[in-house]
Amino acid sequence: MKKHSFFVFCLFFIGSIFFVSCGNLQNSQNDIPKEYLSKLKVEMDNYTGAIKENPKNSKVYANRANVKKILGDYKGAVEDFTKAIELEPSDYSLYYGRAWIHGYFRAFSKAIKDLDKVAELTPKNDRVYVERGEFKEKIGDYQGAVSDYTLAIDLNKNSDRAYSRRGYVKNMLGDKAGAIADFSQAIKINPVNTDAYRGRGYSTDIRADYKNAIADFEQIVKLTPNDSDAYDNLGNAKKNFGDYKGAVEAYNKAVELNPNHMHAYSNMAAAKKENGDLAGALTDLEKAVKLDPGNKEIKNNIESLKKEIEKQAKEITLTLQKP
Repeated sequence: MKKHSFFVFCLFFIGSIFFVSCGNLQNSQNDIPKEYLSKLKVEMDNYTGAIKENPKNSKVYANRANVKKILGDYKGAVEDFTKAIELEPSDYSLYYGRAWIHGYFRAFSKAIKDLDKVAELTPKNDRVYVERGEFKEKIGDYQGAVSDYTLAIDLNKNSDRAYSRRGYVKNMLGDKAGAIADFSQAIKINPVNTDAYRGRGYSTDIRADYKNAIADFEQIVKLTPNDSDAYDNLGNAKKNFGDYKGAVEAYNKAVELNPNHMHAYSNMAAAKKENGDLAGALTDLEKAVKLDPGNKEIKNNIESLKKEIEKQAKEITLTLQKP
């Protein structure tokens, strides 16, 4: 069975990373390339055959669980990992595997319970506390998340991920100064941690420290020049600072990279309005509402702006009519 393990491990690892970064609920078999789908089905048959030959091999159940997870079979994947745990209850990697499955399908409380067991079996593993903290964030247990990130940092002072995540939670708890300190430490450890720059940028922007917010978002743009959200965030910081021309330039770059970026169009409209370009603002709002037809706020802003433009036109006409 060893010849199958690397293939499945690679796909499982990619799937896990995809979950953490994108938060999708599950894979659809229609989303899997045909050549991989056929290989996965062969792997499934091979593991099922191996289980029939040796039903006491926990690793085979775990490997089949990984395949089922990739195929979107949540129930089957959990059942296989549970069987593997029954056979090998002291193997922390099996609890880890089941936690990833639970997390992938947004069963966060169950994922936390499995990571509790991982922490019990590997108490010096800083990674497990970071990942458990992230799941606690998702269920709104922010104090618990801070505690886990702190445990991770106590075990590994160079965990920029732990500092960065703790910064986000402190922000949500209202500790802006503590959040900025954590983001700054994460950046000191890892100068290319865009997540930390983004968090610090948000925090300083909220505190009206716009120059430093702009600097952080400009750094993200340098590190990820094809990230439309990075330009949208940069535009917001510049707009808040009063640099409406610079904000519009950033928003334009955002929609150039992503023509469907509704928020960038809406934000650009606000910047143009502040800069006196009412017609341009209306054009951007109309583009935004096409992307989100049910957005009542944008519709209200369009109606309000039309009235403002009409009022302005009347005032200009009256001025021109004066002798």
